Amino acid sequence: MAERESMAVLVIYYSGTGNTRFACEVVRRVMESAGNAVTMKTYAETDPRDLHGYDFYCFGAPVYEWAPARNVERFISRMQALSGKPAIVVTTSAGMIGQANNLLARMLEDKGLRVLGDFNLVCPDSWGGTRRWSYRLDGRMPRAENVKALKEFTERMAGTAVDCLAGRKCDTPEYRVRKSGLYWASRASRTAPRPWLKMGRKKVDRSSCTNCGQCAEGCPSEAISLDPYPLFADNCISCWRCINTCPTDSITCTFDSGHHYKGITRKDERLRDAGL
Repeated sequence: MAERESMAVLVIYYSGTGNTRFACEVVRRVMESAGNAVTMKTYAETDPRDLHGYDFYCFGAPVYEWAPARNVERFISRMQALSGKPAIVVTTSAGMIGQANNLLARMLEDKGLRVLGDFNLVCPDSWGGTRRWSYRLDGRMPRAENVKALKEFTERMAGTAVDCLAGRKCDTPEYRVRKSGLYWASRASRTAPRPWLKMGRKKVDRSSCTNCGQCAEGCPSEAISLDPYPLFADNCISCWRCINTCPTDSITCTFDSGHHYKGITRKDERLRDAGL
């Protein structure tokens, strides 16, 4: 980075239970270790019309229904153009991403960004209905080699961004959304008019609920209100965040496995293994 001492980097993300925040934390540490000035914040903390002033962008998102989380899609749709600026896509999933990365990259390209690459970090499953089988893998994920691969990806992308900003030749992927089976499944899932069609009816155990409000504060679509117990509106995006993060496990639903996900258990170990 001799020709450019540092870049102003924005790492922006949404994370329901901490997986995507962890992935973006890896990106932040790599970028800072290279001497860049990094701002890391959530979409909820950010005005989509005011993203100027940065040289390089990282957009983080969990994969829901084999596509980027809908609140992330809404944010990007409201963004102003950032013509020519380099960016990367970092997603997290339990393994099946469908066309999520391609969809997100194309949305960013439509806003004028130059997407240099994408990475999906496989993390513990946070989808409540499938955790009846997958919860046993929580302690193993994300794997150390995958966190290291994310670190190496970020290092490469930082170098490519410097080349782009200096006007040197830099090759970028061509993102095409392939109409695969998972693509059509993601589209069909999002046509459901009510969240209970995908999750079953939500219910609250009033004997254990403390009315703490954490569910309402964390809801990415502002679909929860307290009166005095949680009430759920139809604009719920079925992310399971309220169920997983409830400190007393008072929120459940029909398809709930009962194995609520509380986040990555070996974060510090994984960061150390990756040299971060």
